[in-house]
Amino acid sequence: MEQVFLQAYDDYADAIFRHLALRLGDREQGRDLMQETFLKAWEYVSKGKKVDNIRAFLYRVANNLLIDLCRRKKIRKEESLEDLHEQKGFDPPAEEDNSAEVRIDSEPIMKLLHAMEEPLRTVIVLRYIDGLPPSEIAEILKVSPNVVSVRIHRGMEKLRSLIPTS
Repeated sequence: MEQVFLQAYDDYADAIFRHLALRLGDREQGRDLMQETFLKAWEYVSKGKKVDNIRAFLYRVANNLLIDLCRRKKIRKEESLEDLHEQKGFDPPAEEDNSAEVRIDSEPIMKLLHAMEEPLRTVIVLRYIDGLPPSEIAEILKVSPNVVSVRIHRGMEKLRSLIPTS
């Protein structure tokens, strides 16, 4: 069990961190919540409880911790983007990779994402930034895959409506 958990940490820690840092807009808080995610997951599995899909389970734990943090701190739903950009480490970390990759300015994307309602933003981030399939997103959010598909569709429509036309 310990070896499986260590492998899960190696496989998913960076992805969970990026997800949380993006959702929070703060790398340090993202790192803290990522560590807490794995601590909670370890406590759960060390009690002998079974986890069928470790990646979905870790994202669900991370999402629940994020919700708890927002409730504790009473974070406003619509935080000023200027305040977010002033925080150290707002941009999610870049992948350290020697391969050629396309670099884009994340600021316009962040503005669009933060202009969306939370349920839509969550599925868009999980689907297109974290690259999770709708079935895993449904498992993470404890909703049906159909609900996830509808939210993805509505989220993309919302994003399209927010993109300024020139």
